[in-house]
Amino acid sequence: MHKKAYFDEKAGNWDSLIQDEVILRLKTMVEELALPQGSKVLDLGTGTGVLIPMLIEAVGLSGGIVAIDFAPQMLAEAQKKYQWPNLEFMEGNAEDIPLADQAVDEVVCNSAFPHFDDLRKAAQEMFRVLKNGGRVSVLHPHSREYINDLHASLGGAVKNCMIPHADVMQAIFSEAGFENITIENVTQRYLLIGRKVSI
Repeated sequence: MHKKAYFDEKAGNWDSLIQDEVILRLKTMVEELALPQGSKVLDLGTGTGVLIPMLIEAVGLSGGIVAIDFAPQMLAEAQKKYQWPNLEFMEGNAEDIPLADQAVDEVVCNSAFPHFDDLRKAAQEMFRVLKNGGRVSVLHPHSREYINDLHASLGGAVKNCMIPHADVMQAIFSEAGFENITIENVTQRYLLIGRKVSI
């Protein structure tokens, strides 16, 4: 089964698999990002939209969210739950993001990065759609080891969906053009942040 089919099949009860504790962890992480009011944010790999209410709250009505996912059923679930005038849903791949150059201030990618087919191309695309001075945040509410073990144990379409070692992640994002890259990997969270520094 291909990854798209895998996520489409799981979409209907995906939210029931997300524990409250994980939601709280994600809330804390989004709060710590301190997204500026009025920011335009790309939620890349939005899934069923778990981050959307947190992002909307952060950027306010003057900001905007573009939520992109490659699995149409995941998007359908998210659209059922969330309708805001400053929220737009799009189907698309991380390796070919359907946005113009320098379209957004922030790219947030929660629990999706290891599922992209070409991690280097995805990082390049994140760089392309960010404005100068913009930031990328790749986050997971678990450690790298936890995620990788989980995907290996699930097998099938996600068995090879691994978060690379810190050195490799650093290289992927610096080769894409990002600077000031930091990686935090602890028991209950993983966070990579990088900046597209103004020239």
